Amino acid sequence: MNMFKKIAYIGLLVIVGLFCTTCMYAQQAQTDDKPYKQLLVDVEARLRTGDFAGAIEKLDDIIAKYPDAAEVYYAKALLYGQARNFDVAISLTEKALEIEPKNMLYVNYLVELYKGKGDVAAAIPVIDRAIAIYPNNASLYREKMLLLHASKQSDEALKIYDDAVAEFGSSDTLDVMKAEMLLDLDRKQEAEKLLLPQVQNNTSLRQVYSTLGFIYMDRNATKRAVQILEKGLKNTEDPLLYLDLADAYTAEKKDKQAFESLRKAFESMDVNYMDKHRVMFTLLSGKSGFKLEQIQQLANILVLKHPRIADSHVAKGDVLWRQGNLQEARSLFLTAVGINQAHVDAWRMLMNVEMALNEVDQAIHHGLEALEVNPNNPMLLYFTGLAYMVKDDGENARKMMEAALDNNGEDNTYLQSLIYAGLGDLYHKLEMADVSDVAYEEAIKLDSTNATAMNNYAYYLAERKEKLDLAEKLSRQSNELEPASATFQDTYAWVLFQQENYKEALKWIEKAVHGSSPSAVLYEHYGDILFKSGNSKDALKQWQRALTMSDGSDVDVEKLKSKIETKKYVE
Repeated sequence: MNMFKKIAYIGLLVIVGLFCTTCMYAQQAQTDDKPYKQLLVDVEARLRTGDFAGAIEKLDDIIAKYPDAAEVYYAKALLYGQARNFDVAISLTEKALEIEPKNMLYVNYLVELYKGKGDVAAAIPVIDRAIAIYPNNASLYREKMLLLHASKQSDEALKIYDDAVAEFGSSDTLDVMKAEMLLDLDRKQEAEKLLLPQVQNNTSLRQVYSTLGFIYMDRNATKRAVQILEKGLKNTEDPLLYLDLADAYTAEKKDKQAFESLRKAFESMDVNYMDKHRVMFTLLSGKSGFKLEQIQQLANILVLKHPRIADSHVAKGDVLWRQGNLQEARSLFLTAVGINQAHVDAWRMLMNVEMALNEVDQAIHHGLEALEVNPNNPMLLYFTGLAYMVKDDGENARKMMEAALDNNGEDNTYLQSLIYAGLGDLYHKLEMADVSDVAYEEAIKLDSTNATAMNNYAYYLAERKEKLDLAEKLSRQSNELEPASATFQDTYAWVLFQQENYKEALKWIEKAVHGSSPSAVLYEHYGDILFKSGNSKDALKQWQRALTMSDGSDVDVEKLKSKIETKKYVE
């Protein structure tokens, strides 16, 4: 439920970009003919070159000469706010407000700073001060409602609603805000009762229909949700409601109508790109019943409607990659990194698809190029290390992998687990078994769902005939996590084989063979297990199949030939 729903929040100004805002202040200074207007332009110039310290120094010079220049304090606050130094930014904005207490821009930013700091309650007195100055500003009451509700003072927030209605009269905007608070308080029937009159009055506010649609969806009254949302589309002509409608149709198991609703939303330029991107991310994460062909249609629309946004090309490339169209996917990832060189996921996917195409040198080249513009990025170091490992360049692979570990933050345990698992593979190739084991164990400790680390560790333990009980446990767990993986099934069969549990090993190797396009290694294992199970005739057939596929594989060809010649299993 609510796979594609966009939750609406009605608030005050959000600062979206230091650069544009600083530019705006330079322009304002010119309009007002301030004596320091050229100095502010110089600040902007320093910011364009990335000279943050120089910009701060220049602002300090202006403040020293013009201590009552409120907009200069504000401009400096913007810089510290973008750097997430909230305490300094708050102090500077308060100073700007002290000089110009009626400036709503400063009020708005101070509220946003407190929100960013996570101290929502501290923003309430700021709004109170503004209300005292502008008692007829309805938006201030709405903001206070939101702040009170966010700071767990919902009863007080509802009282502000009553005050606002008494002062300014009822409105669909106020009713939606109250309804969303009631939803948070699990008072859905009250929210429904509040909003239905607005629907009867054919309000043009989208959020009324969206919120009611959510209420009916939560109640599993999907038919009623569809009716409300369709009426909303008629009354508002707001295409964002197509996303809510897609949810409702999905709940009704009407996949055709759900897809059509998403298509209309994606085709509309009135639907924000980030809403489309969020939907695409949901689809690609497998949380929908849509087919890849349908997801590709939506990705095609993204590229067509938003060709200068890197994520559009990444999404389409991801779909094509999953469909096996590797060259086309590679072209889209190249376009994405051309648009945005800081897009780490695009670089990662580009390198991955190039390794899948056996273009390892290209993957390494792009990894190094990506690291030039994203230095010390642990994900890029990790994938560049993988590419070196595929090329059998152990020295560079180790350098990259260990650098990835050094640069990865402790909080990102998922990536840390991937890196340790990669190091486990690498140290195994370098015949450093003890260190390899430690790396695998650390990977599994950090992420108990890292099935690949479990599988690889189990397989290498089985190959060495060591810790077979642990190998069996890890391999079993990896198959529970990914039951459709023929590779994991083969590993489990091989572990059971080393434990001399040939009956169970045969079941698992046959499961692996029948559920995949078997490799030379898998056929050899099948033959070994058949022989130990007493079926030497079929064992010979599997060994012969393995030999025909042995070129470029990890099979020991001489040992395999010996099995075929002697018609016996050879250790």
